[in-house]
Parts: sequence; structure tokens; C-alpha cells
Amino acid sequence: MIRKVTTSDIPAWRKLAAEAEHLFGSMVNEESFAAAMEDCILSESALCLVTGNNIPAGIIAIDRSANEILWFVVGAEHRGKRYGKELLEAALMELDKTKPVYVQTFAPGIPDGKAARALYLQNGFRDHRDGGLNPAGLDTVIMMKEEKPVPGFLQRKTEH
Repeated sequence: MIRKVTTSDIPAWRKLAAEAEHLFGSMVNEESFAAAMEDCILSESALCLVTGNNIPAGIIAIDRSANEILWFVVGAEHRGKRYGKELLEAALMELDKTKPVYVQTFAPGIPDGKAARALYLQNGFRDHRDGGLNPAGLDTVIMMKEEKPVPGFLQRKTEH
């Protein structure tokens, strides 16, 4: 089940962050990360996928004003179950499909980033521009998903 993240999910979010610090840089003990979690919860811009125990197996956070995915991790024990795909699809439903959607993720050639890149590519994202090094020192790219208008859809003429 996918639902909004609540304050009771903060310990699980911190656990997921701890698993990913080697890929993203220090988060768990950073005040800025704690503030960002709270902001996402208050603005209802973080979603989690929970299993039978109602503990998040993965969390995705978005910024609606920037039409961007900010943070996305599925716990190691839950990978390979399509939870990431479900979370990404739910997040995309929350964003504006009439505008490009952005995400900063791993550049090609980063072994630990292959699964993330594959998921984004399978969901219509493409490399847009260089993203520089992330706080963990890994190369990143900004990917973009842009809906293509159906050719002729708006140009159809109705007969009277």
C-alpha cells in the first residue's frame, strides 16, 4: 500500500537514509535532513510504500513547485519486488504531467546507480544535463521526463 509519510515514519525514513548514505552523503545526523523530512511531511510531499507491518519499505519525496523528485530510496531487503516502480508511478501522479519532471540521479557508469537509472529510463526519463558530484562524491546527471503531445490531438476539427 502506498500512503503519505507521517511523523511516525521518521525512524523508518532515517533507517532508509542510513542505508543510502554511502551513495548520497551524510543525512541521518544532519539538521538540514531532519528539517527537510519535516517539511515533506507537513506539505504531504513524501510517499511511502508499506508492507504488512505498516513500516515503510521505501520512500519518495517530491517538490511540486519544481516538478521534481527530491529523494527516493527502497530498503535493501525490499529491492527487486517492484516497490520502486510503484513508488515512482505514485509520485509521478502527484506531479504536473504538462511540464517536464526532473530528478538528479547517478550518471552512467556508476555501478550502484544502475538500478535507479534503469527505473527512470523505463519510465520515460532521459539524461538532460550534467548534475555534478553529489555529496558522496559520485557523478550525477539531471534526468527529465517530458510528455509528448499526441500528434494532431489538439488540431482535430469537429464537424457540425
